[in-house]
Amino acid sequence: MKFLKSGYPLAVYVVSVLSLVLIYETTVQGTYSRNIFMYGGAPTIPAPDETYNPDMTTLKVEEKFMYEIALPKEQLEKGEITPDDLELIPVEDKDKIIFHQIECHYYRPVTERHTRTTDTMICNRTRQGTEYWLTDKTRFVEWEDWSDWVTLPRKGVAKKD
Repeated sequence: MKFLKSGYPLAVYVVSVLSLVLIYETTVQGTYSRNIFMYGGAPTIPAPDETYNPDMTTLKVEEKFMYEIALPKEQLEKGEITPDDLELIPVEDKDKIIFHQIECHYYRPVTERHTRTTDTMICNRTRQGTEYWLTDKTRFVEWEDWSDWVTLPRKGVAKKD
C-alpha cells in the first residue's frame, strides 16, 4: 500500500519516458546511419581550383543632390536664409497633414537630381515630388520613387572590355 502511494506515479513516469526515448531511437534515429561520417559515406566537397584574390584599388566618388526650393521674396531680399530653409522635409505620415486649400497656401512640383561622379563615369537618377507650404509656416514635400540609375561614360576614358 505504501508503494502505491509514493512510488507508483514515479515508476509510471520513468517507464513512460524510457518508452518515448526507445520509440524515438528506433523511428527517427534509425532512418540514417550515425556513422556516415566515420566510414566515408558523406559526399566530398571539392576544393576551389584557385582563390579569388583580386588586386584592389580605390575610386573617388563625388555625390551631389540638386533641387530648387521656394522661399518668400522678403526673406531672400533680407538675407535671412538659414540651412533649415534649404531642407525639403518629406511627408512621413500623410494622415497628420490635412491637405485642403485653406491650410495649404502654396504648392508646386519639384524635381530632385542625384548625381554620382567618378573619373570613369557619371551616374544620374531623378525623382519628382510636390512641395507644400502650409499656413502654419511648415513646408513638406511628397516624393515619388527614384528613377533607375542612368550611367554615362566620361569622355576621354577608354572602357575596358
